[in-house]
Amino acid sequence: MFSRIINFKKRSTFEPKIIKTQPKMIKTTDKLYDIIVSNIDLLPIVNRFDIKSNIGQKTIATICNEKQIDAGFFVSILNTFHSPDFFPPIEKIDLQSLVFFLTNTHNYLKNVSIPKLYQLIDELKVQNPMDKFIVVVENFFVEYISRLKKHIEYEEKEIFPLVENWSEVKSKKTSKEIKKLFKQHENVENEISDLLAIIVQHIPENANMQLIHDILHALSHFEQEQIDHARFEDKILVPKLLELLK
Repeated sequence: MFSRIINFKKRSTFEPKIIKTQPKMIKTTDKLYDIIVSNIDLLPIVNRFDIKSNIGQKTIATICNEKQIDAGFFVSILNTFHSPDFFPPIEKIDLQSLVFFLTNTHNYLKNVSIPKLYQLIDELKVQNPMDKFIVVVENFFVEYISRLKKHIEYEEKEIFPLVENWSEVKSKKTSKEIKKLFKQHENVENEISDLLAIIVQHIPENANMQLIHDILHALSHFEQEQIDHARFEDKILVPKLLELLK
């Protein structure tokens, strides 16, 4: 018996080699419904291209042709959200297409993501009306959303129009003035991690844990949306506009 216990302990310390497989790269010949079923989080991304119905069994190339969408750009965007190790080469991204996508992402945040989070926090308030923790969470979130909306407004008012009216802007503004606009463009996505930490550390004793989980999940997803959004701006939009100044 003793020998069997020793052998069992030896086997229990064995650590099998875990092989991580990368997601399959999306191609224009793939059927869009297959891609969405394999990663349902891509549906809101697809919707930002005004693709919402009649997907059927059409390929990405067919749908993009019907919608007059650049299929290469569309696939690059999907692969960026589908595979954590993929990011499109800067030279292959059309700025006008990118601004169209980023603007629609702003609309999604304002009309879907942010209202959903407010709804969840309101539910938490109803269930824990006297808890000071809820007040802290709500105040933090309200202040963050206020800064985020100012950030979005700045981009749409000062940065995005540069793409549409580059020649006119360049004739009226000096390179120094344009670069100053980019320096004033600050990212705010990292603050969500602070809110996640506050919630996890101070969960009320009688809290509805399913609701807490829903809030944490929604915030985590919201944070990732901000990070992905900032990558497109910081690694493609701003560098390409700066390149045009040369």
